Amino acid sequence: MAFKGMNPDEGREVGQAVTDAGQRIMEIIGDMTPVVNGVEWVGPDYDSYREDWNGLISGTLSTLVETLQEKGRLLNQHAEEQDETSNLG
Repeated sequence: MAFKGMNPDEGREVGQAVTDAGQRIMEIIGDMTPVVNGVEWVGPDYDSYREDWNGLISGTLSTLVETLQEKGRLLNQHAEEQDETSNLG
C-alpha cells in the first residue's frame, strides 16, 4: 500500500521555516525603512521614491509576510491533524 499523508515532523519543520522567512523579511524591512526615509534627498523624485517604498511595505510586502505566516501556521495545523489521524490507528 502506498504512503498517504505527511510526515508531521517534516511538516512542522517546513512550517517553521516558512514562518521564519516571513519574520526575516520583516526584520529587513525594519532595518531598511529608516535608511530609505532618512536619505538626504529633496525634491519630487525623492518624494515619489519614498511613497513607492512605503507603499511597497504596506502593500505587497505586508501581504507576502502575512501569507508566509498563514502558510506556516497551516502546515503546523496539518501536522497536528496528521498526528491525530495516525494515532487513531
